[in-house]
This record gives sequence, structure tokens and C-alpha cells, in this order.
Amino acid sequence: MPSRILIPFDDTEPARDALEYAFDLFPDGEYVVLIVVDTASLPYIPNTADDAEPSDETRELLSEAEEVLSAAEAVADDRGVDADIETRTRLGTPAQEIVEHTENEPIDHVVIGSHGRSGITRILLGSVAEVVVRNSPVPVTVVR
Repeated sequence: MPSRILIPFDDTEPARDALEYAFDLFPDGEYVVLIVVDTASLPYIPNTADDAEPSDETRELLSEAEEVLSAAEAVADDRGVDADIETRTRLGTPAQEIVEHTENEPIDHVVIGSHGRSGITRILLGSVAEVVVRNSPVPVTVVR
């Protein structure tokens, strides 16, 4: 049975590198590309259990997420990856959503890109990759 590989993707260079690395590291893998729409900038997120209509800001962010997913599929096409790539979109804090996805879905490995920040920039901005490494229930490969 092939490994299920989760690749968080935000269409940055580190995320593209991680996606390509995952294709190389797990050539027979099943790939799950995860986009996390960071809701920290939104004033209000309706409870998904409610029938409330999403706000314009939420709709706009979800639309942008679709474009990012298309970019991930384009990377796969450029690399000649024949495997089906599952795509998922989640709303929330990126590190938390990535870890929760690995806890709640059948994922065997995470391949995540890192911007390689250090010093004060890392302290101020944090590191999604670091939080995922510390909290993931499955092995994590960080690509820099």
C-alpha cells in the first residue's frame, strides 16, 4: 500500500520545493495537498455548523485557495506526476490545521517547506514547520 503524503502548500518557493521533493522522495505515494486559509486576518468566522453565509472576505480567501491548488496541480503536471493528487482546504491557523489534519486523516508522512528564517524574524513570525515537527503524530520532512 503506498504511503499517503501530506504536503501543505501556499504557492511560495519553499512550498513548491517541498512538493517537488515529495514527488522525488515518494514516487509511488498518494499525495494530499493541503491549503490552509489563515483566518487570523478575518474579523469573524461563522461556525461551519451554522447555516450562516460566509463573509465576502472568507469567500475571497477561499477563491484564492482554489488558485493555489491549481498551482500545485500545475507543478505536478510539469513534473509528469501521473498519480491523482487529493486537494484539501481548511480554514484556521496553518500549523494547527496541518497537525489536526495529520491526527484525523490517514496520513503517513508530512513534507513541508520552510522559509529558513532565523533570529528575531523567526521569533516574531514563528515557524509553521517547527510547530508541525514538534506536534505531528507522523514523521515530518522539512525542505529548505
